[in-house]
Amino acid sequence: MVRFLTGMATGGLVIFTLWVTFWAGQLGRPHPNNEWIIESINYKQKIADALPSPKIVVLAGSGAMFGVNSTYLEETYDRPAVNLGVNAGISLPVILSSAENSIRSGDLVLLPLEYPLYNREEAVSSSLIHWANSYPSTLLQLPLKRTLEVFAKTSFTRILEGYRGLPEGFTVSGDYGVQHQNEHGDQIGTERAQREERHWNFLNSLPAETYGKALQEGSFDWERLRRFRDELLAKGACPVFLPPPMLFQRSYVDSFTEAHFYETLPHIATAEGLFWVGKPRAAMRDANDFFDTNFHLVDEARLNYTKQLIGWLGSEPMARCEQFYHSLKATS
Repeated sequence: MVRFLTGMATGGLVIFTLWVTFWAGQLGRPHPNNEWIIESINYKQKIADALPSPKIVVLAGSGAMFGVNSTYLEETYDRPAVNLGVNAGISLPVILSSAENSIRSGDLVLLPLEYPLYNREEAVSSSLIHWANSYPSTLLQLPLKRTLEVFAKTSFTRILEGYRGLPEGFTVSGDYGVQHQNEHGDQIGTERAQREERHWNFLNSLPAETYGKALQEGSFDWERLRRFRDELLAKGACPVFLPPPMLFQRSYVDSFTEAHFYETLPHIATAEGLFWVGKPRAAMRDANDFFDTNFHLVDEARLNYTKQLIGWLGSEPMARCEQFYHSLKATS
């Protein structure tokens, strides 16, 4: 029996080692699912790097890409604006690090982060699995539990796709990519009239989110967000946290857990030393204001949401932001 168990353990170890080797061999190779994201990040970084400071930098996932009218921000505050929003699924560490080299002294950084990004133990998405396999340095930025989950959820098919790389002559197509972004990095072509039946059907098939429940079981990633805050303040930039636009569901009011999450998040963030403006419930909207997902506004609603942001920010957002962090430093 001992010999049998030893043989089983040895065989299992050999199989596991071969699987890890097979998986590791394709790390760092490009994948079609990532191309629109990396092309968009590079495109938006070039825009940001070319703009003079002080400027406005919008940083979040695709909710910002679809939700913010950078032209209107630019006109309102008389400073250039860039929208760095791409895909929330690639994780908070990747999103924050993608902007660090583009932010300079005097910049106002608006962070309407999608709610799962606040959760250090956010569920691993297919976007993150694809991204982390092609850009394995991401795995070093994630909590160990999420890194192991990415490994465990990388399928045999995804590994084979990694070895194949990009098909010859591959170009980005579809609803997302640089071909659908303007000179600020905002998504274009999202008017209600351009919303197709497939968009509408998918949007209405989405269940209500349970971010409050997820955070009860997980933990807020305040340490990472404070570290990012400190890096920006050291540069002379100022981060402001705001609620993202999101499709309203009755459970966000009727469920105590979910309602409590949205009601208390601004207060918790403030207590954690982050300058927050706006109310999550006020940023929620009905389905007709969304294009294809519960975070992607149609163009007509984009302007209304941007005006809402400006109302929360006030006429002198940089001064308010700096005053908050100065007061925080004085009392700490």
